[in-house]
Amino acid sequence: MSWLRTPKILTSSSFRFAMLTVGVIWLSTALVLVAVYMQLDRAIWRSIDASLDLQTTELLQQAKQTPSLSTEELLAAYNAQLNSSQAIASSGADSMQQMHNSPAMHAMHQAMGLAQPPANFLAEHHRMLAVNGALQVARSVELPNGEAVELSQNVAYLTDLQTSLWQSLLFGLAITLGIALLGSLVLTQRSLRRIHQINRSCQAIMAGDLAHRIPYQKALDARADAKPQLGTLDDYDQMAWHINQMLDALHDAMAKARQVSDNIAHDLKSPLARIRVKLESAYEQQPSIEVEDSMQELDRVLAMTKSLLGIARIESKTRAGFAPVSVRELLQDVQEMYGPVFDEQGIEFSVEPNDQTLAGDKHLLMQALTNLLDNAHNHTPTPGSVSLLATAERGVDGSAGVHWQIQDSGPGIDKAEFTKVFERFYRQDEARQSGGFGLGLSLVQSIIQLHGGTVELSNNAGLRVDIWLPAGV
Repeated sequence: MSWLRTPKILTSSSFRFAMLTVGVIWLSTALVLVAVYMQLDRAIWRSIDASLDLQTTELLQQAKQTPSLSTEELLAAYNAQLNSSQAIASSGADSMQQMHNSPAMHAMHQAMGLAQPPANFLAEHHRMLAVNGALQVARSVELPNGEAVELSQNVAYLTDLQTSLWQSLLFGLAITLGIALLGSLVLTQRSLRRIHQINRSCQAIMAGDLAHRIPYQKALDARADAKPQLGTLDDYDQMAWHINQMLDALHDAMAKARQVSDNIAHDLKSPLARIRVKLESAYEQQPSIEVEDSMQELDRVLAMTKSLLGIARIESKTRAGFAPVSVRELLQDVQEMYGPVFDEQGIEFSVEPNDQTLAGDKHLLMQALTNLLDNAHNHTPTPGSVSLLATAERGVDGSAGVHWQIQDSGPGIDKAEFTKVFERFYRQDEARQSGGFGLGLSLVQSIIQLHGGTVELSNNAGLRVDIWLPAGV
């Protein structure tokens, strides 16, 4: 599973939330298992205490029933009736030879890895003994004749039992942690897959594919007027449905706006063209400065209308008609077109193409480059230089792409205006101001965004334009 090696999954908010949930589950499980272990441990020691109580009662009853027996005879008779798991009775003299319960004895028990009872288990009449390396619990019992004896029970098996309990506890925690981690990775990957799907769809829409919509995980009714039962969809499908509805509304509004602008442009184009013809006819019959000025102003209005219609068409265009475009052939065409123009003005013009291919509209890409080179031509002093360089460069998401760099030796522009110059009708008041309408860079940006690329400006001994476009077909 290659996705487990993806660093992105470790930095996602979904994974961090899953890890928090895993931590809470694991800690809760650990507390429960520790509590169970402590209860089992106490229950075992309580059963030992109860066993000693029972054996004490039986020993005292036997002593009352056989008062003629000496203490040694009583103990021998009592021990003969016991099985290996019951307490052994011994005389007080023998018990005095055993090691008494003390801090030193507890330290020795811990060093030997022997079990220890709860602190409140060892009452005054209890003590721990180590007989031949085996742990025993002893209780002092006073017989009816006034002599003291001890009942002792072997509890060495508790060491193995406690070890088994701890191993089971750790094994259970490890299993719980493993299952929780695996589950969190699976759920996080599923969540990230849906998020990446939505991000890719949004990127496609931002790049100009306005007809693209976010796919659903659950099949929905394809009818246009059908509204799904949102309660039956998961969170991601609900979000996708609302985003798609918003995109449909925006698409309809943009389509209506484009239709209105197209209608206005077409309605203006014909009357303006007729006026232009009449002015030209009047100028031919009787030339005058006033008529010539009117014709020039009318040409400017027609050019502005044409530019606006061009931007509107580009923004409404999709990538359906894109074809492979050779970067080398495109830049060579640009060099053949602008080489003589720059030479005539005394500006050095250099082009360095590469052999990459991209999917796009060659005519629109040529229009974007010509707009930028026209701008460089108009604002580069003589002598000066303009260069167009193409290199292979990966995008921010790691995808293959082509980088175009257009550098001139002109005055550059103020950094604060790097984003403003892409706005429609924005015109500078400083050195790079021209007689245009402020639509050239807006047109360039629309073309580059249609192709899924980016365009940025910077000052580097002149104005530098960096364009990145995705490579491939």
